[in-house]
Amino acid sequence: MSAQSPSRQPMSLAHDRFLTLLPQGAHLLEAGCGAGEDLRYFREQGYVVTAFDASLTQAKAASRLCGQPVRVCRFEQMHNVLPFDGIWASASLPCLEEAELAPVLTHLAGLLRPEGPLYCSFPLLGGQQPHDPSAQGDTGEEYPLRTPLDEARLTALIAPLPFELHACWHSDDGAQGRWLHALLIRGPNPATINQYRGRRSKQGARRDFASR
Repeated sequence: MSAQSPSRQPMSLAHDRFLTLLPQGAHLLEAGCGAGEDLRYFREQGYVVTAFDASLTQAKAASRLCGQPVRVCRFEQMHNVLPFDGIWASASLPCLEEAELAPVLTHLAGLLRPEGPLYCSFPLLGGQQPHDPSAQGDTGEEYPLRTPLDEARLTALIAPLPFELHACWHSDDGAQGRWLHALLIRGPNPATINQYRGRRSKQGARRDFASR
């Protein structure tokens, strides 16, 4: 996506940690590919990558850079017949409101093979931010960074979800501010995804009934 993301040096460590968890010949999903820098890197490493971005402009730029089609859709609109071996979501999830994160992560879990890795990154809560979140509506960015997290907030977020926290680390690169990087592993039991969706559906039904 078009929001700012960590510089390439921190991303090298993220790439290495993510790729060590993948099988040979893995098929990856890049969720929010932006202009395609990571997509190009993964292709150069020999991986098959499906990519999408919610921005038509960004998707076209990534497609030109990498020479492959890039889907234009939001997280919840992405579907695939076969599960992916890994999902890369660099600086794209914080473009969502915090309340949207759990449903979107659950949807991504449904696109990921059991015990597959998902990489994600967020501006670090309480750290120096690339820009003032209270003024994001006036920045002119297509996808402003709305949701910073720290490790405790991320751990609480994924507690009811079909993910386990595999690794978590920080980066600090000046103009880009401080970032939280995380590798999540999808649980081996697919039933947990439907259980979470069922709980959310019941909660929504209760709210609808209470509002009548």
